[in-house]
Amino acid sequence: MDNEFLQDPAMIQEFLVESEELLQGMDQDMVALESAPRDADLLNRIFRALHTIKGTAGFLGLEAVVRLSHRAEDVLNGLRRGEIELTRRVMDALLTARDELGKMLQDIRGGGLRQYDLDPLLHELQAAQHTVAVPPAQFESPAKEVPASEPLAKKASAVTPQTKGQPIPSAAAEIAEPHPDSEASQKSAEIVAEKKNAAVPANDAGARQQRPAESHCAGDQTMRVDVRKLDELINLIGELVLERNRLVQLARDSAARRLAADVLDSYLAESTARLSFITEELQAAGLRTRMIPIDAVFRKFPRLVRDVGKSLNKEVDLVLAGQDTELDKTMVELIGDPLVHLVRNSLDHGIEAPEVRAQLGKPRHGTIRLEARQEGDQIVISVSDDGRGLDPDRIGRKAVEKGLVTPERLRTLSPREILDFIFLPGFSTVEKASDLSGRGVGMDVVRSNLKKLNGAVHLESRVGQRTTVHLRLPLTLAILPVLLVSVAEEVYALPLRSVIETAQIQPRDVHTVEGKEVLCLRGETLPLLRLARMFQVGVVKEDDTVSKVVVLGVADRRIALLVDHLLGEESTVVKPLGSYLQQCPALAGATISGDGRVRLVVDPAGLLATAESLAKSLARGACA
Repeated sequence: MDNEFLQDPAMIQEFLVESEELLQGMDQDMVALESAPRDADLLNRIFRALHTIKGTAGFLGLEAVVRLSHRAEDVLNGLRRGEIELTRRVMDALLTARDELGKMLQDIRGGGLRQYDLDPLLHELQAAQHTVAVPPAQFESPAKEVPASEPLAKKASAVTPQTKGQPIPSAAAEIAEPHPDSEASQKSAEIVAEKKNAAVPANDAGARQQRPAESHCAGDQTMRVDVRKLDELINLIGELVLERNRLVQLARDSAARRLAADVLDSYLAESTARLSFITEELQAAGLRTRMIPIDAVFRKFPRLVRDVGKSLNKEVDLVLAGQDTELDKTMVELIGDPLVHLVRNSLDHGIEAPEVRAQLGKPRHGTIRLEARQEGDQIVISVSDDGRGLDPDRIGRKAVEKGLVTPERLRTLSPREILDFIFLPGFSTVEKASDLSGRGVGMDVVRSNLKKLNGAVHLESRVGQRTTVHLRLPLTLAILPVLLVSVAEEVYALPLRSVIETAQIQPRDVHTVEGKEVLCLRGETLPLLRLARMFQVGVVKEDDTVSKVVVLGVADRRIALLVDHLLGEESTVVKPLGSYLQQCPALAGATISGDGRVRLVVDPAGLLATAESLAKSLARGACA
């Protein structure tokens, strides 16, 4: 008989979302537990999370999840009672069990549980239960521990034709089983009561486990929203409805000519102002519902630092700050990979080995700090380490070897410009590639991903002391404040976050250097781009007495854009370009103005790249 609850996609989705959140929390708590093995609060929190997953999985007939979580739960219960000592081997077994549970959840999301050979992992957890507790003074050191079998995780995840090992306990027995943790047992009982108060027969384990869970929604299609944000949204919608009713009444009065023209104009002006205010508030409230704490990304890094540090034989402490900083959900999902690259680079390249740090007079434990904060309409995420730093001289020599720059040109570059070479594809100072790095990938991925998010990356380093990478991101990608400019008869939108200043210039301020136009603005020389020439619209005017320029910031570079008129600022919704203009790198998208006309949104980074490419092609043509 099929389990009727596995046919309910909403119930499965609820289980997956809750369980994945619990597993993410367990990652952070387990790493913290390794530093504080006798912390009762941590132990209880991990135990309750696992017990909740087991109880709900048992109710849904997910026997493989129940079987593994039950054995891991026994180990945790022994730790809570003080019967088991938390050694490295015990922690490795628990973390492997957590990873295997994560894989099972992914299988459920992808269609249903497979059959697993869990015997090696279950035996390892069983052996962990025999790690007898000793007094704190005799705590077992990692050097004396028997290391966990390296292929343990691989064996645990292997798929075999049939499930081996001890008989699987029934879901009803798992749920009804008395447990020392009364709070967790009560929560499990409440789950059972909520799920139609039904127990699952034990004799359907095989059929239920192989039954695909159909129509599961993808994990990134759901999110939890604070009910206060939804209340605010509903209240504003109510205000919008009231203002709509007022406009409808004004339209009726106008049609019936019940209002004088001046009175109607006054009422319309009031209603328009009120409608504009409500719309802006509604827009802001709608965006706030998409904002989630960046802790959703930070949560996985304690485990990452712990595992990578162990593989490199390095002692590293991770400090997290600003986890409650909120960012658009889309941004949170896209920023994960760049942060992983940066943290792994800090572990592999930045932090020295403990013996080296001791010789340098540094603490044996290195420190990586991951911090997020809001600055205006941007989020700044910083990744810093107290390691060896970046040596501009070494990077410069490597750049010359790779033919990226000539020795003469290198001497004219500042240390900051030299450090930027590490963001080029294929650039690496590591002599020998490893599993972690040295293949010239990573930092170029960081910069390219940041460009896709309309963000920028900034690097600071001091040799022998520290390295800090700052990532600057917009709060959201949905709404874009822009500066409208006109060129000939066309209107373009420039992202306001890239606009540094606007100015009026005279013809004498424009010069030509090596065939390229530059602008001398208050003693600073900036590349000058003519938007009319870039997009080939209208006639390029080069003899105006007074011209207007917009100075844009692109990462660490600044460029001046020559335009005809400045039309003002507005907030707009950016729409993707159609297939006809999709390959134009100088354009980020399009928007629709209040008069219904389509306006093109300029991508400053793409604009600069297009200008440089055009200049190179012209230079080659001139040489020919």
